Amino acid sequence: MPRRSRSVANDKNEKKKTGAVTLQHIGDKLGLSRTTISLALRNHPRISDATKKKIAATASKLGYEPDQVARTLATGRSNLIGVVVPNIADHVYSEVFRGIEESAQLAGYHVLLSNGSYEAANTAGRLSDMMKLKIAGIIAAPPFQSESLPAAPLWKEIKKSGFPFVLLNRELDPPIFHQVTIDNKGGIRLAMEMLSSLGHKRVAYMTGSVDIIPIRQRYKAFRELSPKYGFDVDEQLVERCELSAQGGYESCVRLWGRLKKKPTAIMVFSDTPAQGVMRFLHQQNIRVPEAVSVLGFDGTDSSEFSQISLSTVVTPLYEMGKQAFHLLAQEMDAPQAQPRSILLPVRLVVRESVSRIATRTS
Repeated sequence: MPRRSRSVANDKNEKKKTGAVTLQHIGDKLGLSRTTISLALRNHPRISDATKKKIAATASKLGYEPDQVARTLATGRSNLIGVVVPNIADHVYSEVFRGIEESAQLAGYHVLLSNGSYEAANTAGRLSDMMKLKIAGIIAAPPFQSESLPAAPLWKEIKKSGFPFVLLNRELDPPIFHQVTIDNKGGIRLAMEMLSSLGHKRVAYMTGSVDIIPIRQRYKAFRELSPKYGFDVDEQLVERCELSAQGGYESCVRLWGRLKKKPTAIMVFSDTPAQGVMRFLHQQNIRVPEAVSVLGFDGTDSSEFSQISLSTVVTPLYEMGKQAFHLLAQEMDAPQAQPRSILLPVRLVVRESVSRIATRTS
């Protein structure tokens, strides 16, 4: 018993001296070389299963934690990936990030998250900083203004270097990098089909910045499909909107103030500003959906639990993050000659904010 106490005391003293348990400490404890310990902890086939178990048990008992920086230097491979999104406070990207992070953790990776702020220079700076950290790969949603690769040197450098990279919620045509996005045009089509079947013809559309690819795709689809579904083709029915509840509120103030012939329905490019639209209508005693139907896009949790539940196009946000990581993991393991493009389907959920035009009371 006394001998065991001295052994424990010695272990604690050794940790106190060095500040951390090293491979050498484990080797000294077991009478094995540092190389053997390293190979065992990396599950190398040269080491027997019995030795691996003994080493793992001792490492756990001593409180050994691998030095990830040292491992990166030794192997040239990091277990850290980077994620750059336009707005980390956006409900859309918080759910996408959850899909990325949970998938990454299962594969033994840690995630560094950064905010690009919808600005090309900020995004480029974040990406450059991450690459200097020698991380394993990056998933990003850059503020691309077109479906072609931007002329900025950084993008050509990433492409030329073969650095593992996946585009998130962006769709280049043709694909330059691996990319995961959702069917924006299909979602708008579903929404317009539903409104048309309920008798709506005078439909307003609130769009965000058309400099952002998915937002532009949604607006473009609305413009292209309006004649097909018999919607009024009237520029006065289109209003620009910031990606916030306040943005939706202020946009509805402008829209309602200038239109003599009011719309029977309002389609909003995202759920968050749609909440602001419904707030304005409520304050003006304009009943939703009896007087005006309101429809969002994205399918965030808040849409279901607003005072009047919001009809919306539900996008697979978690799945988008999950698929983005899987593409990155494949690229990190074995670089592929051709970029892959994944287009995820969407679905329409009709709730209290939409009704048939014939049932309106005012």
